[in-house]
Amino acid sequence: MKFEIIGNLNNPLIMMLTGSFYPSSGLKYLYEKLKDDYCLILPEYNGHYENSTFTTRQNEAKELIEYIQKQNVHTIKMIYGQSMGAEIAIELFKQLEKTNISVEYCFLDGTPCIKLPYLYKKFMYFKFNQILKMMKKKDVDQILNMKLIKKIARGNIENLRPMIEPMAVTAQFLSKESVKNETECCYTFDFPLFDKETQNKMYFFYGKEEKAYKTCYRGVKKAYPQSNSIFKEGDGHLMYFSVFY
Repeated sequence: MKFEIIGNLNNPLIMMLTGSFYPSSGLKYLYEKLKDDYCLILPEYNGHYENSTFTTRQNEAKELIEYIQKQNVHTIKMIYGQSMGAEIAIELFKQLEKTNISVEYCFLDGTPCIKLPYLYKKFMYFKFNQILKMMKKKDVDQILNMKLIKKIARGNIENLRPMIEPMAVTAQFLSKESVKNETECCYTFDFPLFDKETQNKMYFFYGKEEKAYKTCYRGVKKAYPQSNSIFKEGDGHLMYFSVFY
């Protein structure tokens, strides 16, 4: 795993975790507005650069902890995770309970939090692999006009351009093994246990039009009844913060 630190380590620390197949640079639209007041740590997952392979969210979280311990960090203001990155954030939050590093908030944007059958995961792996393979051969405009991308964008494909451009770069490095393991990470979630006080630090954010809200939120609220929920009418997966572009 690679890491980038943006801002002064003396400022309150935010860890920012991207979604599947997505580079840390894709979060620039958020961290550019935070870097003067906060210190941002942005990991580049294994598998998203040459000579590396994504394995599991548990291993990614473990490497994150090893890194921040080397930075002599004792307090994290917020862990922010998008989609699969939100699942890694929850795993990180859990593993941090065994350290002397405290976390004030855990903000989870569009997290799947779901366990799917083997055949469904196999189908999703096929679809992801197909899309990423096409991304290696197409320019950004061609990608934005793909049927699946148009469906996600709900008629406004330009909102997705700042997200697709960096993802097209990551696609060049992703192996089939990494794609398979990220698919497994996305769709095999085991809901780590947290006490009521810790759950209260968790904020789940969903656009009401995203599939993750429609299919996953009930499980989230059952597992973490003391957590906080934020919903946005009319928005799809990870679309709300596009207003910052």
